[in-house]
Amino acid sequence: MNAGSKRALPGEKEFYRRLEARHRRGRIGRLFNVLSIAVAGLALIALFFNIANQAFGTIGVVNTIDPASLTDGRSLNKLSNAELATILAERVGGRLRVIIRDTISQVEANQFTKVSVAEIVADPDVDPAIAGELLKNISKEQQAALLADYADRSTLRNLVLEQVVEQQVIASFPLVDALFNFESLTAEIEGPILEAYRKREDHADAQVEIIRFHSWLDSDFLTTPMSSTPALAGVRTALIGSLGLMAVVVLVSLPIGVGAAIYLEEYAQQGFISRLIETNVRNLAGVPSIIYGMLGLAIFVRALAPFTSGMIFHTNVEAPTVASVVERIAPAFNDDIYLDGGVIRSQSDVVAAPTAQRIVAAFLRFGTPSLTMHGNSSVRELSDSLAEALDIVVETVEVRADEAQDLERRGQRYRFELPAAAPISSETYAQLMASLARINSFSPNGRTLISAGLTLALLILPIIIINAQEAIRAVPFTIREASFGLGATRWQTIWKQVLPAALPGIMTGTILSVSRAVGETAPLIVVGAATFLVTDPSSPFSQFTALPIQIYQWTARPQDQFADIAAAAIIVLLALMLTLNAAAIILRNRYSIRF
Repeated sequence: MNAGSKRALPGEKEFYRRLEARHRRGRIGRLFNVLSIAVAGLALIALFFNIANQAFGTIGVVNTIDPASLTDGRSLNKLSNAELATILAERVGGRLRVIIRDTISQVEANQFTKVSVAEIVADPDVDPAIAGELLKNISKEQQAALLADYADRSTLRNLVLEQVVEQQVIASFPLVDALFNFESLTAEIEGPILEAYRKREDHADAQVEIIRFHSWLDSDFLTTPMSSTPALAGVRTALIGSLGLMAVVVLVSLPIGVGAAIYLEEYAQQGFISRLIETNVRNLAGVPSIIYGMLGLAIFVRALAPFTSGMIFHTNVEAPTVASVVERIAPAFNDDIYLDGGVIRSQSDVVAAPTAQRIVAAFLRFGTPSLTMHGNSSVRELSDSLAEALDIVVETVEVRADEAQDLERRGQRYRFELPAAAPISSETYAQLMASLARINSFSPNGRTLISAGLTLALLILPIIIINAQEAIRAVPFTIREASFGLGATRWQTIWKQVLPAALPGIMTGTILSVSRAVGETAPLIVVGAATFLVTDPSSPFSQFTALPIQIYQWTARPQDQFADIAAAAIIVLLALMLTLNAAAIILRNRYSIRF
């Protein structure tokens, strides 16, 4: 060892000074790590405490009408669907049709008054006596029976509480107050709060029931749809919507993402093009979610509306057949028209069979909804087609210049003058025209569950590709070489050796990506998630809502009770996300392969 090396070595005193400095920096680093964990833990504790404090507590409940007076002393929980529906029919009057629209209707709200009962409930086996009728043309008893058959019991019970009993929560207090200040809360609820309610609602004899430990999160909360009354609202529809979105996201993004990762890692030549693709994939992973929402609105909701609305699959509307047209037009002829072995017949001389055949032909021609957003036929085209089938002259109403805009806005530009020798009456012709216009008025609406699912799939697709690439890249190349040495093809090697070894990393990344997607709100708002929906999505082409949308909508309400049920919904969403994360950990540990 030369003299220069000896001078480079520190002396004993300098050595210990440097060692102590390193230890001091290490202690500072450990202290910083501990403080970081403590801050994160305190933040989580504060979050969970705030949520739990809101989701549980004390409430004061007032019933405008005593439920026992409606049921002869029986509990609402013990009434049948028919009894609950009868109470609604007797007490709510004309609002019964609105209830049917909001609870069991399977059609768009703007089509609700234009379609038959069978179309409203989407059941061809509905009572034949009312199947072809408009809802407004059947009796209240028949409407109540319809509601009893197609609404679940918990929904009917909550409707009675909301619409008839008018149950209201006039006060709610968090869990901490319920534990430590219950006596003062009781005095406040029974005093100024109840008095203010009596004056405001003009119910001088209203009595309040105070529930000390009330949980907004219970089994009814999970199985009850949305309601305008906080005490009766639940997350069933939103929970089903979130699960449906997750299913669409996984089915679309997983195979595409893994396939792209396999191509980039195993097949693509390493050059400028592959590096450009990988760079863009990583850049897309950082694009704000609202941008994906705009992309989904432009592509899935608008451009692909015939597909995402279910139009081309005849999911939301059925293409007319001879049998369905005959059933539709029969009421215009007092049910004299019927189909007998494929032949249209008339029970009387009201209309000749050839005339009925021409009417059916007009319906089949113009009654098929258009596959474009704005391609439906005009009133003039419909009237000309029907008039041509019946050899009837359609006259145009003379419209003054100052009336033209208003009349066109109301769709009243034409009237139909029938000669005395016309094969049908003016009233029958008007009914046929109205029916033809209704069946032709459908336009596809792409604001459906599948549109939102595809949008979220695009959102997490770059993340899945990156995670899958890393998982495939981590598989030792020696495994590939051994497989090639035994004569396996490239695809056999990938399918039998590489993918099984990379599966834990792929599944972990996918589940964590889906956990991110299930908590997204901005893309769902843009593509048209419903903020108030009480009917469960029955297919990928149904209207939908989701837990983040429901939470956002509730927290925007001014009533304190909506903030309480929003906290309960947050617990449900956190439980769902923790379940997904736990599944990721289990899959990783279960299928992990050590190299």
